[in-house]
Amino acid sequence: MLSKANKIMSWLFPVILVVAGIVYYVLDPTQPNTWAPRCPLKLLTGWDCPSCGTQRAFHSLLHGDILTALHYNLFMVISLPFALLVVLASWYNFNHRFDRLNRMLCNRYVLIAYIILYFMWWIVRNIPTSSFS
Repeated sequence: MLSKANKIMSWLFPVILVVAGIVYYVLDPTQPNTWAPRCPLKLLTGWDCPSCGTQRAFHSLLHGDILTALHYNLFMVISLPFALLVVLASWYNFNHRFDRLNRMLCNRYVLIAYIILYFMWWIVRNIPTSSFS
């Protein structure tokens, strides 16, 4: 039995996702003087955080431009199916249909691996490309 908070989230999450999708489809965060917030870490240090480019990548994905989305933030584009599966298995596990998937995705080792990959992505994306020439 779902708690009241879980019931609310089970219908609120898709609504928020659809509204965000419409906003990011219509408004282009790649335009100068855009409405989209800037990354504070990038502003302070000049380094890309692991999430830098996510808004532009999401906009590109919604327009079907996968290669541009991968250019903006490779890790986010690759992580998106994983995140959606975690939400499906955790929040929408009606009649225990996704128990096995939930156990597989939501365990300590997968979480540790994801965190390690996240920080590796942060390091790799800030290595100057001229050092590989």
